[in-house]
Amino acid sequence: MTGSKREKRCAIGGGMSLESLFQLLSFAPGPFWLLILFLPGNRHAMLAVDGFLVLLAGVFTVLTIPVVPDLLPLLAEPEFSSIRAFLGTELGFVGSWNHMILGDLWIGRWVARDSLRGGKPLLVRLLFLPPILFFGPLGAFLYLVFRMISRRRFSLTDAGRGPDGNHEERIES
Repeated sequence: MTGSKREKRCAIGGGMSLESLFQLLSFAPGPFWLLILFLPGNRHAMLAVDGFLVLLAGVFTVLTIPVVPDLLPLLAEPEFSSIRAFLGTELGFVGSWNHMILGDLWIGRWVARDSLRGGKPLLVRLLFLPPILFFGPLGAFLYLVFRMISRRRFSLTDAGRGPDGNHEERIES
């Protein structure tokens, strides 16, 4: 697949080059990060973010479906060298980049919503969204540690919350 026409052009934007798609994927999320940071409680802003997430998932799908026959054997018996070789192609690189952008934005959206539901101030989003934007899982890890400490328990759901959003009075082990 390396060097093939399929790799040099993608089916998005009338055959946009993968390099152009990479640039678009790198900079298009910026306004959506600002919406997540400053307007996480605004329904229309979050609908725009959610729409962009769906668009990114669609881009990933369009990039992935043509190479599924090439990917299935790699995923069925993953080996370092074969996975590395695929990810080293232009298509593998751009697909991975899209995957990271989508994942980081999804995590950022969840953190903003979670911190808003928890009544946390803007400062919390200001502290944790930049590390998520630039380092994804590292920022998520930092936020989850903060969340456990601030809630004094480990949970990724709202289980144990009463109807008013506060923790119910009960002893947890």
